[in-house]
Amino acid sequence: MKSRSYFAILTLAFLLCSCATLPKEVQRNPSSTLDPDPTTVLSKRVKEKLQGKHNLSGFHPLFSGEDAFVARIASIRAAERSLDMQYYIWNNDLTGNIMTAETMKAADRGVRVRILLDDLNLGQYEKALRIMSSHPNIQVRMVNPFANRSFRFFDITRLSEVNRRMHNKVFVADSEIAIVGGRNIGNEYFWASDGINFGDLDLWAIGPVVSGLSKEFDTYWNSEIAYPIASLTPFQTVTEEDLKQFRAKLDEAYLKALDTPYAKGLRNDKLIADFTSGNIEKYWGEAHVVYDTPAKFKEEAKDQVDNLQSQLQPYMNGSKEEIMMISPYFVPGDQGVGNLSDKVKKGVQVTVLTNSLASSDVSSVFAGYKGYRKDLIRSGVELYELRPRFHKDLIKQKKSLGSSGSHAGLHGKTLVFDKKYIFVGSMNLDPRSVHINTEMGVVVESEEMAGKFSKRFKENLPEIAYKLGLDIDGDLQWTTYDDGQKNTLTSEPESSWWQRVKASFMSLFIPESYL
Repeated sequence: MKSRSYFAILTLAFLLCSCATLPKEVQRNPSSTLDPDPTTVLSKRVKEKLQGKHNLSGFHPLFSGEDAFVARIASIRAAERSLDMQYYIWNNDLTGNIMTAETMKAADRGVRVRILLDDLNLGQYEKALRIMSSHPNIQVRMVNPFANRSFRFFDITRLSEVNRRMHNKVFVADSEIAIVGGRNIGNEYFWASDGINFGDLDLWAIGPVVSGLSKEFDTYWNSEIAYPIASLTPFQTVTEEDLKQFRAKLDEAYLKALDTPYAKGLRNDKLIADFTSGNIEKYWGEAHVVYDTPAKFKEEAKDQVDNLQSQLQPYMNGSKEEIMMISPYFVPGDQGVGNLSDKVKKGVQVTVLTNSLASSDVSSVFAGYKGYRKDLIRSGVELYELRPRFHKDLIKQKKSLGSSGSHAGLHGKTLVFDKKYIFVGSMNLDPRSVHINTEMGVVVESEEMAGKFSKRFKENLPEIAYKLGLDIDGDLQWTTYDDGQKNTLTSEPESSWWQRVKASFMSLFIPESYL
């Protein structure tokens, strides 16, 4: 009898939760990017750097995780009027706590803060975000939220909707400087983790490109898929005592974070001195902001006539000499293999860097990729897989302030076309990024930046990655160099038997279109 009662209760709970819907009457007060104020410190500094540059934008590549973190903190501290931040993940860890604390400090001094987050990974921090949004200068909106706030599993009845996520990443301060690229907010993206740390790339930007990035932010902020966090928790009240306790816990976490070896090491980062003096090295070029619109959340793949992939296609089609593709998740499909094969036949050198099984953090995506390797190699594509441990950044040598023995993974998403155009953004080269998630980035026309990136990238490849090839029997082999000595391996390098079994198992059951 008891078992029947429990079953009835569970059934009722499931029915109630599965019937949950998103709020219908949502008050979205529209807002837009503030116009630059010529009296602010950032505006004066940017104006000086833009003199004589006409329609060009300036870019400083942020290769190391430490520099990427310093750039964000320096920008927050310099902001006087506004901060707009759009991210897929914002973790509650050392770097996440510092970012949150610095953001609260900015709001306290009168800076308008708008935070736009994807709802998938932030459920555990919902209460903290709700409390933050009670600050008069902070607004928080969640993109494509789950209807069931406590039991998200029950949104499985809305799988086709909640499977679509906002993967965009951009940061804008005072409408004058911006950071765009592949990094989320969390220790592993800034080389502060004792576990896996990701190689990635952001661009710190000034000039006309900033207004384009602000337009992208405003488009999502004011769209119907962005919900003020208070509308998702209508029965949750926030008191002055809640805010007081939140501040106390945040201050404690902030002081603890600042006392870590990682944070102490950042104080000597050269980028801080360069930013303070205004002498940051920049590459100049015309820039185009490219992104999926929020309409993609409701469009089937066949109806996506202007998605990010189609916006990048002209650069791919126009390449005559060289295409470089860096993506942590690379699932080209038969059509993608065919397209790259056609480029090789036309004399274009195609180089691809992606994660090895040992460096990948998502076995399911690797499972979807591994079956295309032999066809890519036979077609003439130069295929490389990242080694899980190395002590270099992808472009320049720099001693990491994180754990020297940490696991390395690739997270950057960068394309280079004919050493003239370089794309940096959030889009992986897989079906999920192309047709399911929304993505964004910038294409910069700069032979200097694209050329230097290409040159240094190729110089480092032999030591940071395995080059894949086929032996005389047509089986895969991996070649790399250690201190100039060539080594050739005949099975998935540095991977465990469990990783190999898991990847093989997943390749049988997960639809490629979901990867």
